[in-house]
Amino acid sequence: MPIHHSLRLPVLLGIFSLFYALMTATLYWPDSIEQSLDEWRFQNHQTLMLVGSSLSKHLQRGQLEELQSQLEYLAQTADIQWAGLADKQLQLIAHTYNAPHTELETEQQRLQQLTSDSTSSQHNVVPSWHQQDDTDYRVIYPIGSQVPDQLPQAFLLVGLNAQRIIANAHQNAWIHLGYTLAILLFCCLILYGLGCRLNRQRTISSPRTNPTPCFALKTSEDLPASDEQNHQLAHSFHCISQQLHERQRALQESEQLMTDLINTMSIGILVIDDQMRIEQANRAAAALFACPIAELQGQPLQQWLVEEQAIHQIQNNLGHTQFELTGYCKGQQIPLEITCTPFKRKQQEFYLLLIKDVTEQHQAEQQLRFLAHFDPLTRLANRHYLLQHLNQLLAHNQALSLLYLDIDHFKRINDSLGHEVGDALLVEIAQRLRQLCPPNSLLARSGGDEFIVLLEHFTQEEALDTAQKLLQGLQPPMHIRQYQCQANPSIGITSTDGHLGATELLKQADLALYAAKDAGRNRLAIYTQALSHAAEQRQRLEQELRQALERQEFLLYYQPQVDNQGQIRVLEALLRWQSPHRGLVAPDVFIPVLEDTGLILEVTRWVLQEACQQILHWQQQGLPWRVSMNLSPRDFQQADLAGSVLDIVQQTPIAPSLLELEITESVLLDASAQVQDSLARFKAAGIPLLLDDFGTGYASLTYLQQFHFDGIKVDRQFVDGLPDSPQSVALVRGIVTMAQHLGLHVVAEGVETAQQALFLRQNGCPILQGYYFDRPRPGNYWSERGNATYPAVC
Repeated sequence: MPIHHSLRLPVLLGIFSLFYALMTATLYWPDSIEQSLDEWRFQNHQTLMLVGSSLSKHLQRGQLEELQSQLEYLAQTADIQWAGLADKQLQLIAHTYNAPHTELETEQQRLQQLTSDSTSSQHNVVPSWHQQDDTDYRVIYPIGSQVPDQLPQAFLLVGLNAQRIIANAHQNAWIHLGYTLAILLFCCLILYGLGCRLNRQRTISSPRTNPTPCFALKTSEDLPASDEQNHQLAHSFHCISQQLHERQRALQESEQLMTDLINTMSIGILVIDDQMRIEQANRAAAALFACPIAELQGQPLQQWLVEEQAIHQIQNNLGHTQFELTGYCKGQQIPLEITCTPFKRKQQEFYLLLIKDVTEQHQAEQQLRFLAHFDPLTRLANRHYLLQHLNQLLAHNQALSLLYLDIDHFKRINDSLGHEVGDALLVEIAQRLRQLCPPNSLLARSGGDEFIVLLEHFTQEEALDTAQKLLQGLQPPMHIRQYQCQANPSIGITSTDGHLGATELLKQADLALYAAKDAGRNRLAIYTQALSHAAEQRQRLEQELRQALERQEFLLYYQPQVDNQGQIRVLEALLRWQSPHRGLVAPDVFIPVLEDTGLILEVTRWVLQEACQQILHWQQQGLPWRVSMNLSPRDFQQADLAGSVLDIVQQTPIAPSLLELEITESVLLDASAQVQDSLARFKAAGIPLLLDDFGTGYASLTYLQQFHFDGIKVDRQFVDGLPDSPQSVALVRGIVTMAQHLGLHVVAEGVETAQQALFLRQNGCPILQGYYFDRPRPGNYWSERGNATYPAVC
């Protein structure tokens, strides 16, 4: 049935309403929610920036209780669930009481990944937002001033929930849609009513025209019902309008609260557009530049800054980095500390600037720096100033010498005559040293009764002459009140051509000083590398190694030996030391110390036990791998090496043939009865023996027959030159050919390239080992890898 012309316009409006509702649900709602989230993130970003500035000050002062209180206060902020703080070593130092430990650990791991990824180019870490689900967000916010290529002072870890913002966005969207549809429906009813009245009037004025059946439904009796509907619709429209008005008023109040909060802050805040013009400013910023807010708005930022490249510097220091520029205030220049953070608002780029006048801070720093550079008792330069000056000289590779003086038995004066006499004696010593030191030298008090003389452009011979003058000049006794005090020094001397660091140079002078004291005091000593430095380091290393086995710091890594088909036949057990202080220590650093101290005997037993347990574990997994391990020459010096090894193998239900022992040629140099007995017992028990590092020692080839080895290992120094070095080619071919004629198994270690592997395969070497196939890895890695093969080398 055709639609009457009075219904056409309402029907079209109805269709348009449906289309508008569909477009709103698909386009407007997601965009409005995303816009609300953007504004929400920006507001929280401002909050975190302000809190981070406060936390940075507490960190610098070591105020842990204030840190905790600040974090608890932050957690009370709307939408923030919990907060934590990690230092630059990525260790948690504070967190709110309601912070879940699992969440903190997860964010700590993400922080470690974030910092490790950023070290490829630079250490700068920008604020990182991570969405857990539809409403939960996690933020890692770096705080504190940051030097380029260094980690920030600390990291703020925050958990936020955007459920309130998303719910408000949905509610506002529904109100907007309902408001619009109500208006359209109201228009439809009005148009429909007007159409009915016009049709009725047309019918009355044209009696001969018969109305169609569709007009029979629109009589005057229906008008009251239409008026009632219009009344209800008007009431609904009024309610919707009132709710929308209340929402807008709440939003305005929230915006006004944020504006008032920003204006009451003591730090200057500027919002800069993409043209670097000031769009918004708070009262603190206006007071900083001594002008009204209206005078700042719309003006170029460069107008208020002294440096010509200020804008360029701001754009190159985005994020959490703090930097300094110079601003204008009533014609005067003031130092400004600035932090610039970019953000987007309505798809437009803006910058948030936090500006602080640091004039008083600079003045205080200058005063503290002056006081920090001089010793208040003797008025000499202190150690800090000496180090600064020394670093400046060394940065220019200047030749210099250091004299490190210590007054012998000075403690006796303090103990017997009192500290007041001791202090007066130090002042007298400083005065006499000033007179004795050559011009252009720097005299400093390092601390206590220690003094340092820095001699620029002095050779070691000239420094020695100066030290002799100081030694002689301090020989006469000094009169302090009624006492006659002797101040005989011991002096350590060191020199450099400018290619040493300040710390190393002071350490050398200190060692030379102690050498002078050990030699009898009241004398000189020149630093040499033969001093006790190596012994002290060695002693410290020995002490750590003695504790390493008790603390279970040793690890076993395994490197595969691969056959022609790419299958693993043997895994060599390699010892590693995971020191809590040194990290993962290379074997060539600590194994010689283990051997010299005899600790290798106990470590070998531990390696054997771990290797046998690993063999048993792989056997239970159906992995028929053998394990090879090295025996040290020191191991063969114990009374019953073979008995000790066989006892451990028997305690583990494995076949002895699954354990290979690698013997270095140096063991065979002392072919004692004890060594021969141990090797014979190994052979009798069915343990394969391999001669390790073949060709690099002094063993005779007759030892291959005398001790009945099962195989040999070609040393990596022969493999390195393959296939380009004619000498390496000849030697390797000779070793492999000789081993084949003697019926010996051959393993080539140190294979790192495809060319090396191909040459060895073509020349009959059956087993290869090296980084070309795989590096040493923990045992569980090989358990997970299983029987997977490597690509065959043909």
